[in-house]
Amino acid sequence: MEKKSHRYPVADSPFWLHVETKVQRIGSVILFAVVIAGLLGLFSQGWLSARSAHSIDGKLTVQYDRYARLQSDIDMQLTAHASNERRTVFILGGNFMQDFEIRTLQPQPEKMTSQNGELVLEYARPDPDQTFTVWLGLTPQTPGSSELRLSLNGTTQLAVKQFIWP
Repeated sequence: MEKKSHRYPVADSPFWLHVETKVQRIGSVILFAVVIAGLLGLFSQGWLSARSAHSIDGKLTVQYDRYARLQSDIDMQLTAHASNERRTVFILGGNFMQDFEIRTLQPQPEKMTSQNGELVLEYARPDPDQTFTVWLGLTPQTPGSSELRLSLNGTTQLAVKQFIWP
């Protein structure tokens, strides 16, 4: 049997083969971490994203997603806890009007106005001794950090921050 010499077009270098193997391993770990972070809610709805904030006096609670994606739907719940007020007025300020588009609003307010870049939602409250919740379906319009200022009946205030991924 005769041995033939073969010429390969590329010469293998052990150093570069080792580098390629390391890069593949590191890339696999990074890809796995990104997938897990996405599943947990780092880029949208999920465990890492779900937040609930309460005002100092406990009269206002907001449930929202800390992280969202541009042009994807997110939900927000505003809850006014029991008070002796017959009317409930939610004021959504900060960057709300510039950064979000309202997709759905339940229940519909009796009166909705815009004042000085803030959205004012006014409701008649049938039973002041019960909690009152408003559900907002929103679509983020601008990427980056967004700070929302929420107010209940002009007194109770709460600020929440969200990050919108491009």
